[in-house]
Amino acid sequence: MPGHGLHRRVLVLGPTGVGKGDAIGRLRARTLTALGHQLRYTDFENECLKPHMTVRSWTTFLAQDIAQQASTWRRGWEDFKKTLSDDIILLGLHATYVSGPLGLRCPIHIPSICVDFKPTLIISLIDDVYQMWRRTEARAEGQEIRGRPSFEQLLAARRAEQFLGDVILSHTGNPKARHILCATGNNIDALVNLVVFDAPVTYLSFPISAPRELQNSGDSRFTEIINKAHLISAQEMSATRTRSFISPLSIDELPIVFKAQELPQEAQEVEFDCNNGRWNLMDLWGDPDLIIAPRLGGLMKFPVAQVQGASGTIQTDVGWRDRRLVLQSESLSIICPKPPHEDRITRGVSEEIQTAVALGIVCNIWEKPEWDPDDFVGKTFPPAGSMGIGQTQAVVRKIDTLEGVIRAKP
Repeated sequence: MPGHGLHRRVLVLGPTGVGKGDAIGRLRARTLTALGHQLRYTDFENECLKPHMTVRSWTTFLAQDIAQQASTWRRGWEDFKKTLSDDIILLGLHATYVSGPLGLRCPIHIPSICVDFKPTLIISLIDDVYQMWRRTEARAEGQEIRGRPSFEQLLAARRAEQFLGDVILSHTGNPKARHILCATGNNIDALVNLVVFDAPVTYLSFPISAPRELQNSGDSRFTEIINKAHLISAQEMSATRTRSFISPLSIDELPIVFKAQELPQEAQEVEFDCNNGRWNLMDLWGDPDLIIAPRLGGLMKFPVAQVQGASGTIQTDVGWRDRRLVLQSESLSIICPKPPHEDRITRGVSEEIQTAVALGIVCNIWEKPEWDPDDFVGKTFPPAGSMGIGQTQAVVRKIDTLEGVIRAKP
């Protein structure tokens, strides 16, 4: 279990378009106002790497031979080393670079990061791919020389960034170091509590398709329960700084895939409401300033061919990501795994519970009593029998209230 102590060397990764600078700005502001802690931040690319570039654009730099890129990166790193002190340091960098014409590049030197910086916490920031694409397109202003990566390229970079975070972790040689995957649609206090208190992560587990289907039929009760669970989580993180809740709804990409699939074959663009087309983040957290990175909201147009071309990767990433979020957690807070009028645990939640049980991760479950008069959930996860307590009974606990399942400690 993670110890509760201040991390002094925090490595923040994130592919282009994720809004890493804005996220770290909000993290620093929240830490200062809520706790009085001043966090020092170094933007490696802009402060250390850029002064050593002999070319006029990032795209031209990425077009160079990888050995030349790596040499430039090492010179930037030597400058960064000279600034190291005992301050609490957040180092933001890209483990990979991606551009439309050139694809994925990786000039970083992992041994230098591990030996010189010695990170004890690695955070990989991710975001909805359509948000990433919109940010990179806005920066490019239609100029191909400025990169313009596609949906597929951004997803490749997102995967590679997480993978390299794992590689860096494995080379730190520190068994207490952590690598946490965190989407910028989460609550900022999840990051504050990770950085300042090394808080254990609790994963919010709940059905997503069932509430949406009920909402579409005019029944918003399930959606309201999920929203309430997030608001209670936000209150808990603010009141108890050793809690860090991470939600699967902080990434919500399937709605734009489904909308693109419904369009006629001749359609060139898909219109998507980045606020209400996905699960609304304001409904989850209540305050836009508490979301890790600012959102690009409203109705926007995206190339339908790019969305459809990336749809397979997006759908695959859902399962991969949810499994990863379970594996990095100390506990699961499971909300209404049985939808109303159905005697089943939804497939996604069932798989998350199975993964957690196999690893001894505590699962706290709350089911709305009116939706489960015959105690289907209790019978699915019964107490110890005549042969004594087993693995499932040891880690799965049914909780009486929604507030209780959120506040239950790992």
